Amino acid sequence: MRIIFISMLLACTLSGFAQNSANSDSVASKRGLKGVYDKVTTFFDSTRVRGHDPRYIEMPKQPWSVMVQNAYDQTDLKMNSTMDGSQFPKAEPGEGIDWNPRILTKVSTSVGAWVGYRGHGIGYAVNVGGDKGTSLTLTSTGKFYSLNFRYHTFKTDEPEVDMKIHYVDEETGEMGVVGDKDSYSLMDPIKARTLYLNGFYIFNYKRFSYAAARRQAVIQKRSAGSPIAGISFFHSKYAFANNLDADFVMMMSKVGTIRQWQASVSAGYSYNWVPAKGWLINATVLPSLTFYDKIKVSLYDSPYSRKTFALSDDDDKDYVKYKKLWVPEDDLKNIWNNDAPEAENVERLNQYIADNKEDLHYCDPDEYDWNHAYLFTENDLTLEPYGTQNRNGRVSINFDARATVAYQWSRYFVSLYAQFDTFSYRYKTGHGHINDWSAKASFGVRF
Repeated sequence: MRIIFISMLLACTLSGFAQNSANSDSVASKRGLKGVYDKVTTFFDSTRVRGHDPRYIEMPKQPWSVMVQNAYDQTDLKMNSTMDGSQFPKAEPGEGIDWNPRILTKVSTSVGAWVGYRGHGIGYAVNVGGDKGTSLTLTSTGKFYSLNFRYHTFKTDEPEVDMKIHYVDEETGEMGVVGDKDSYSLMDPIKARTLYLNGFYIFNYKRFSYAAARRQAVIQKRSAGSPIAGISFFHSKYAFANNLDADFVMMMSKVGTIRQWQASVSAGYSYNWVPAKGWLINATVLPSLTFYDKIKVSLYDSPYSRKTFALSDDDDKDYVKYKKLWVPEDDLKNIWNNDAPEAENVERLNQYIADNKEDLHYCDPDEYDWNHAYLFTENDLTLEPYGTQNRNGRVSINFDARATVAYQWSRYFVSLYAQFDTFSYRYKTGHGHINDWSAKASFGVRF
């Protein structure tokens, strides 16, 4: 919806400008749309070249550019969630679990295109390898400013999880820690989206052009750099509140959706190095200070969670309603084979329940035994929303780094572009940070 609104706003702005130009110029009115087009493009061209030092910056004769791109990207979301022992039956003080999932997407390959006029344009890419996803970019790179908008969506079903269990040794009474790091297979993938809007002002715009580095819209003839300063907005959403992933939601302290909004001010430096005619190497560093950081997490409960965290109080209504159902370990070994397809294991498990329904027993908390397996039914995996947590984060530092290597000849150009961004967040029962990188190889032509 935001994308549609921005597009409509731009369209209305250009339309209003064109209408005013047509009304004030009878010649343009007579020439119709061609006259309006000439007026608008002449305006853009004049503002582009006005004030530039011609020894450093040159305007190509061809204003339009089309680029085909092959990109690689990856998003890394690291989360930390802690559950204390009060949620477990007969837990000792200090006992609990540190659950540190890492949603590291596969390195995805995408193909796409970008089209624009003098550095103002739109691009779209679709993943063809790795995790499924799409990316939409809107760019406006002028003489003294740069605006970039990116909307990215993707799915992943194998987050990496680092789990540590804190326990009290029964013999020594001392605290101990056991844990392991491994991939965690989800039945239903995590759905994610990120929205990043960034703009900055170029102080030395007479001799330095970011449009030459980002879209090769102009030509940087000599090496030059400039301090830059701007503002950025970031939004992300990670949703894993799926019934089939009720166990993952439980280990996330019942968090099923994480939303984040950030606004930051930034200041940095960008430099264009021209080692030889036609070549350009750019490096941009833009650290930012976050002054607005809001986190909203949606909480979900389920019979799965209530059974697993049933309290030892016999009068507890939830415990009476959801007692634990256990199966002897030796029986489980005959049912579940980690090397067999999951469908076969589920079929054997359902058959075992049907054949031994009368012999399976519900146990009291005193019978709690880690050497038994716990059975869940399909009805257990039903998430029930029951609240949200909102938190305004503290001031934090984010980081944005970009680099470009480009070569152009005649009306053609090729480029390699890379970008790395970091964002941090924190809420009541957890914290984490997001790393996002992408690398693009492009071939373009001006016309």
